[in-house]
Amino acid sequence: MTITPRWHCVAWLLALSLLANRWPGALQALAWQREAIADGQWGRILTAHFAHLDTRHLIFNLLGLVLIAELLLEGWRLRDLLSLLLASALGTSLLLWIGEPGLRWYAGLSGLLHGLWAGAALLGWLRQRNQLAAIALAALALKLLLLDPTSGPTSGPTPVVGVAHGYGTLSGILWTLVRTATFHPTRQFD
Repeated sequence: MTITPRWHCVAWLLALSLLANRWPGALQALAWQREAIADGQWGRILTAHFAHLDTRHLIFNLLGLVLIAELLLEGWRLRDLLSLLLASALGTSLLLWIGEPGLRWYAGLSGLLHGLWAGAALLGWLRQRNQLAAIALAALALKLLLLDPTSGPTSGPTPVVGVAHGYGTLSGILWTLVRTATFHPTRQFD
């Protein structure tokens, strides 16, 4: 039995997130923290996506990852999947830095997952006019508009930085638009 690229990525994200969840002090060491990043700990731009606030937060993120992989990532090449994951993680972190100057911390796969969701669904729609992709895009839009807080973090058992979902979505959309753009070199006439 051959394991497809989507399930390789799911397995790696699952393993890294579970390790971070079980490692004492991981949240403090890996989370996106403005002060630590400003002090040169730039690795947190990526590691923040593996650290979770608690097991409940981790489980919800991993269930979302499996759902996105099952519904939207069939047939994806590994390099495309990895580049979308990286663009979503970097985009979310950098947009949090630029767009939310008062934000002190962020952790979890949520922003990255929203980028994956948006990028995969938009690519599926643009390339194949896939009905499931259209439904996924509509569901994402409804979720962002109706369910996500517009500032964060919220209070509650698991605080949510809702803007990270929007920034992840934007990152996934931008990745797809760049990925599908056709660049025509300008012709020069002699």
